[in-house]
Amino acid sequence: MPGRNESSERGVVLAVVLMVLAALSLLAVAGKGDVALQWLQVRNAREYAEAVRLAETGVGMALSAERFRLDAPQSGRYCRIASRCVEWTVRHVETTKPPAGFEETDAPKRALHFEVGALGTAGPRARAPVVVGFMLMARGEPDAELPEEIEVCRKEDDCPEDSAEPPVRRYRREDIG
Repeated sequence: MPGRNESSERGVVLAVVLMVLAALSLLAVAGKGDVALQWLQVRNAREYAEAVRLAETGVGMALSAERFRLDAPQSGRYCRIASRCVEWTVRHVETTKPPAGFEETDAPKRALHFEVGALGTAGPRARAPVVVGFMLMARGEPDAELPEEIEVCRKEDDCPEDSAEPPVRRYRREDIG
């Protein structure tokens, strides 16, 4: 009879060990799924941040133009690699009197308001649209006829008479969605 007790105790130990191993296996499988989900979240956040940076780069490229068209939108595209691109469009929105703080007494000026829409793409899922408004201060009355394009004067010594001062950012909007 003593042999029967030892073998039944060994059977119970074996059953307990198997249950503990099964529980640990379930925890490992559940943890693996959680880690994989967190990895995807980190990757998506990184790609979205890169898409926003690319969109801001597109805005900077648009603002560095020497001339801006008033009669038609201007577009551009830049790709670091095939899956990392930015596209932008600049369009004239309206012409107004200069806002407070931009008036000058020696020559009449008008404010030419533009909008840059940029879309940064980083990877297959990350797209970030950014809209930036800016203003050019140009000579002339607000209601005077506008030329087809206006040159931005970046150097004081060789500016044409009808040129505009460098762009002034007015607002920024990032569409999340």
